[in-house]
Amino acid sequence: MERRTFLQTTLVSVAGASLPARILAADATPAASTTPAATPAPAAPTALELATKRLYELGRRNVAIHDPSAIIKCKDEYWVFYTGNRSYRSKDLLNWTNGPGGLTGVFDWFYDAVPGYRNGPAYWAPDVSKIGDQYFLFYSISAFGKNTSAIGLVTNPTLDPADPDYAWTDQGLVIKSVREDNFNCIDPCCVADADGKLWLSFGSFWTGIKMIALDKTGHRIPDSPIYALAQNQKHATATTEGRLEEPINQSQIEASYVYRHGKYYYLFVSWGLCCHGITSTYNTRVGRSEKVTGPYLDKDGVDLAHDGGTLFVGNDGPMVDTIQPTQGGRGGPPPPPQVHAYIGPGQAGIFEENGKFWFTCHYYDATANGASILSLRPLTWDASDWPVLGEYPEPAPVPTVRFQQGRGRRGGGNNQSPPAVAPVQPAPAASTSSS
Repeated sequence: MERRTFLQTTLVSVAGASLPARILAADATPAASTTPAATPAPAAPTALELATKRLYELGRRNVAIHDPSAIIKCKDEYWVFYTGNRSYRSKDLLNWTNGPGGLTGVFDWFYDAVPGYRNGPAYWAPDVSKIGDQYFLFYSISAFGKNTSAIGLVTNPTLDPADPDYAWTDQGLVIKSVREDNFNCIDPCCVADADGKLWLSFGSFWTGIKMIALDKTGHRIPDSPIYALAQNQKHATATTEGRLEEPINQSQIEASYVYRHGKYYYLFVSWGLCCHGITSTYNTRVGRSEKVTGPYLDKDGVDLAHDGGTLFVGNDGPMVDTIQPTQGGRGGPPPPPQVHAYIGPGQAGIFEENGKFWFTCHYYDATANGASILSLRPLTWDASDWPVLGEYPEPAPVPTVRFQQGRGRRGGGNNQSPPAVAPVQPAPAASTSSS
């Protein structure tokens, strides 16, 4: 609005000042020679325009999303699923449009696994893998703020809704947690080891990230052990997340993602708190191991099971004025006067195609009222085989599709959709000349 008002005021001012001169010039005898009028200098980009331009360099895609799965490809389309039983689809990894979810309804076992379940046909933090000739979609359901949670599985031979074989099949419960457990069964991630055996990592708060072995159908092998992979006790919290439930006196860690590359397995985790809009404290950490069950060590050799984790991506982008001066999130603190444009990246994922790697996550966009937005960035590997997060060169690719509304959020709060009119085209780069 400030940018538009400035431009309107400038245009009116210029027209008002030059109109009499044009009228006089039309009646006057033409001069023998005239001096060309100086070309006015372009207006300097506003802070919001510069921030928007920077966000595209950081992989912004114009879709509201929370807890995205890693990208998966089916036929000639790319898919990403997310909290709320929804998905997005794309032909070019740049422009995304709405797609269907994986639940066709509420399965009867939901109510036995999570007494009092009331979220309908919706899930949190889905994970999608191609296992054999089937797509496995793992998802979580929960009583928010409690570890009364469960991970379920649905399968489909295709992700293409136009395919006559398209049909999601309920495969039931994989694992659940109850109040007496010291773990929380949400945020699943399935990974196949070098021998083709399946494993599932999961966990949120309590005692951190866990892992179990799965059989070829995607279910837990009976009586198999639960491995401890990571926790974050030095950032423990006692909070009810703004609700009238028992406090979570445990570490701020969740959203595990395990990826196999070369001889290593890489464990990405989210530290901090999500779902507080521009006051969210999420950041993404990484460690690696030569065994899928760990131990996972960071670059300094610290075990992620003992508070280790090398920072992979955190807040970024220029500082911008707070758009929402009110208290944000579920009981979160009021935002400061200025915040980074790119806030709280979490829920990591990696997609590889033709030797190129892409990293996905959600982040909270300070230029779009703190909405949770998809970020997709190039990823490479350094000489020591650690992942390196990249950016897009200037000019960064800009989606032609305007913001797509997400449906569903984890536990409510200030994870809202972007405004109806949101910046799409980045501002031109400011002149670097010395004149």
